[in-house]
Amino acid sequence: MSLPDNGAARRKLPIGVQTFRMIREEGYYYVDKTAWIRRLVDEGRHYFLSRPRRFGKSLLLDTMKDLFEGREELFRGLAIHDRWDWNVRCPVVRLDFGGGNYKDPDWLKEDVTDQLDHLEESAGVDARSGSGPARLRHLVRALHESAGERVVVLVDEYDKPILDALEAPEVAQANRDYLRGLYSTLKSSDAHIKYLLMALLPDDSQRLARDGSFRELLAARDFAGLEASFRSIFAGIPYQWRVKNDIQEYEGYYASVVYSCFAAQGLDLIAEESSSTGRADMTVRLDDDIYVFEFKPVRKEATGEALAQLKEKGYPDKYRRLGRTVHLIGVEFSREDRNVAAFEVERAG
Repeated sequence: MSLPDNGAARRKLPIGVQTFRMIREEGYYYVDKTAWIRRLVDEGRHYFLSRPRRFGKSLLLDTMKDLFEGREELFRGLAIHDRWDWNVRCPVVRLDFGGGNYKDPDWLKEDVTDQLDHLEESAGVDARSGSGPARLRHLVRALHESAGERVVVLVDEYDKPILDALEAPEVAQANRDYLRGLYSTLKSSDAHIKYLLMALLPDDSQRLARDGSFRELLAARDFAGLEASFRSIFAGIPYQWRVKNDIQEYEGYYASVVYSCFAAQGLDLIAEESSSTGRADMTVRLDDDIYVFEFKPVRKEATGEALAQLKEKGYPDKYRRLGRTVHLIGVEFSREDRNVAAFEVERAG
């Protein structure tokens, strides 16, 4: 069946095109998703985007890069154009792990070095010697200081170097350890980061949650990985289980799911641990570290109440005499989305 001829030149279909500028400048069809991008930016700071292959994750990240860099001419006529402050331009760090032979033991470090070389050169930042994580930390801080605006970090297929090498366990473990250090840098640089989005495949996120136990994630202080596991678990709970009930309204629902997952892995944990000021929802003891969790359901957007309560109530005080490191983890769950709305971690002083 042929399409009706309306007298206008037909646009090209953007099959395989992952560059927003090319779509806009070369006359491809474009389904305007910028209203949703605006919503993402308004409602949070840290996201793990789990979508299937060919869904357009890379194009989304490229669109956001152009948006934050203030390329106004590309957004004229789109929903976000009149709702964006084009006078503010943020530096963007984009890392892409979509290509490469990550089964090669040396490929990941060489790839990261090459990407950082390009980012430093493009931004006019003095190159630093040292490890990838150290260079990334310096780059983010230098960009914030030079631009006067916090940095936007976009990571495409952030777990691919691990998944590609699963048949070579030693390489997969080495890649995982390297990436853990790289992403931990982003956590420690939070004061310099305006927005963080990491894209991955949905099956891969579940696979990572299985391969990386909570014990391993806590021991490595891989809080980004822990948050990704939480999101994957709650994303897999069927909506039918909440039909004709309002279980998502209650803190106990979220706390019970998390407690069950930790308990199933044999971790040393206490639910509703009492102190002189109240009760912490869950405490996990692992080696010389203690992790104190507080869970809070919120209507939709993060409020910061979970972490604030941990600090205000002084829950870590009872452990100070033991000389153990205490980590406060405030997790807020959206009643509307029924998943993680905020995941904040702070080391007790």
